[in-house]
Amino acid sequence: MANSDNNWRLWGERDPYYGVLASPRFRQDSIAANRQIFFEDGQAFVGHWLVEIERHFGGLRRRRALDFGCGVGRLTIPLSDHFATVTGLDISPGMLDEARRNSADRNIEYLPSDDALSRVDGTFDFVNSVMVLQHIPVARGMAIMSRLLARVRKGGVCLIQVSTKRNHGWLNELLYRVRHQLPGGQSILNLVERKPINAPVMQMNEYSLDAVLALFRTHGFEEMLVRHERHGSTDAAMIISKRV
Repeated sequence: MANSDNNWRLWGERDPYYGVLASPRFRQDSIAANRQIFFEDGQAFVGHWLVEIERHFGGLRRRRALDFGCGVGRLTIPLSDHFATVTGLDISPGMLDEARRNSADRNIEYLPSDDALSRVDGTFDFVNSVMVLQHIPVARGMAIMSRLLARVRKGGVCLIQVSTKRNHGWLNELLYRVRHQLPGGQSILNLVERKPINAPVMQMNEYSLDAVLALFRTHGFEEMLVRHERHGSTDAAMIISKRV
């Protein structure tokens, strides 16, 4: 399978904003004119979901928040308007460098991520991971998700998004499998498409929603609000829940 960590490091070096939101206007040669739109989108997202969380689960203590897969700070920065301290984790040094530049004088600590969350101490009032786990192979992603859920303090809340179904059509699904699962497939298709041989790609892994919700329950999350979403040709689930 294509190396998701290496691909993500390359996105951080070459096209970090597009790596976060795959829209042409956020490409490296277009982001200067669209930075405000990029960050306003993140601000609106955080504001909306914090309202939804408190509407469904009551008041939320706002001391510590964790953003897993923080990228360039799209959601991490607005979280710092609502929480006393925020920790952002990402596998890509390039993403973290850009996030730090975007977050001068903010109450945010950016740290390199790993599967064990080894740089993180303690528990959090709010744990967030959006448009991240889909890019990680499922077995690894489920283990990481388990550790993220364990970092939510009792009475705290999480917002986790997973992709559940690729709706590519048979030809695109075949090309996807060649690119991501055949040894050397990524390089071969990059050459066919006249791209650099090591041009990064994005995995869109399919998670079982039943398995994800069962994992939530094992960590003490009893009531879960699940919203189905469609992102391009991919189905996804946004899950918010409070740990009891």
